[in-house]
Amino acid sequence: MRVFLIILGALSMLLGFGCAVSGFGTFRVVDSDGYISSGPGELTTTTSAIVAQTSEIEDRSGDPGFREGKVRVRIRAARSDGGEVFIGIASAEAVEAYLRGSPYEVVREIEFDPLAYEGDIVPGGGVPGRPAESADWVASASGRGEQELDWRVRSGSHAFVIMNAGGSAGVTVEADLAVKLPYVRGFGVALMASGVVLLTAGLLLIVLPLRNARRQGVAPDTGAPDDAAGP
Repeated sequence: MRVFLIILGALSMLLGFGCAVSGFGTFRVVDSDGYISSGPGELTTTTSAIVAQTSEIEDRSGDPGFREGKVRVRIRAARSDGGEVFIGIASAEAVEAYLRGSPYEVVREIEFDPLAYEGDIVPGGGVPGRPAESADWVASASGRGEQELDWRVRSGSHAFVIMNAGGSAGVTVEADLAVKLPYVRGFGVALMASGVVLLTAGLLLIVLPLRNARRQGVAPDTGAPDDAAGP
């Protein structure tokens, strides 16, 4: 029984350590506003726009947290040359219609920390009009310096674009992409708390049987004097 409790305690401590480390890692990647950020990185294309589908988020809309619009997407971008930048989100159909005939780059994979992407160029010979005036955006931001777009995810297929505000080709920006998922910070805290509980329980399961075994292995001191030797 003693050996079983020690083994159980060791397993509990191992599981607790894993929970604590995972919880700390989850908590650490969330910034002060509750976003998981890619960190700053350069996005560049020789075309008129960088376009990224939000399908990876939208595909998870079966989760109640997504249906209730609790997920937010935050996009920050600033042109490297100091010019005006445009950030916009619209339905995928509206973005495609706006850029039809113009060259643009579609992002097919985004990596966080550091921010990097792989994309495919859609060729075209046209020049899109000024984006702020040419499409039905559900959210947008434009201007000089760093611009920020914070959007609550909706159902449906959407895409975001990063462009020069004038629609000209050759886009180079310093960007930061982030997503805010429901309960991530709380999940990290819960994992850390569970890890501490399991570590404590495992330690007790190991220490108490060993302490009891040590006590049982020492003969009790009765305090009686040794038998006197006979005459």
